[in-house]
Amino acid sequence: MAGSGPSILAVAGDSRERAAIASTISEAGFVVAAVAEPFGALAALADRQFAALVSALPWDDGDELLRRARRQQPGLPMVLVLAPAALHVDETDSIMIVKRPLDPRQLLGCVFELVLRDAGASIGLGSRVAELGIAAAQLACLDHRRTAAARSGRGCLARRLTRQIGQVRSACRGLAGA
Repeated sequence: MAGSGPSILAVAGDSRERAAIASTISEAGFVVAAVAEPFGALAALADRQFAALVSALPWDDGDELLRRARRQQPGLPMVLVLAPAALHVDETDSIMIVKRPLDPRQLLGCVFELVLRDAGASIGLGSRVAELGIAAAQLACLDHRRTAAARSGRGCLARRLTRQIGQVRSACRGLAGA
């Protein structure tokens, strides 16, 4: 199921990581533009709109790319793939963190969540099976975020994520029963 959904821009200097990210996202039905460096990403952003950006760059390069990308496409949702030492970055509603080593399920969950949030919870995949897959990816990402929030003492965020998990599980039950 390659390349029929929204466009995702993937930036990674390491060719193996770039290929893994592009393959994972493409197999989930997204159109992927994969580039090796920030300048290629900025050129791609100047060329067309993307539903999200996945950056697997070292923080020094990635931080500048994020600022410049946001100037080119305001509100662009982003997934940052970071080494544990660089995890001082806080997640927001439009920036999610995936810790290295890269877990493809977590990456997909974060991409789906960001794209679905911006697309009003529908990206037009058109089948219950696809919707259940998206919900499963959302659950994985929400659960990861909840665990991280609880570990870091952010109880309010953890409770909010627990409520979101309940809502997604309820939606899954509805889809499975429909």
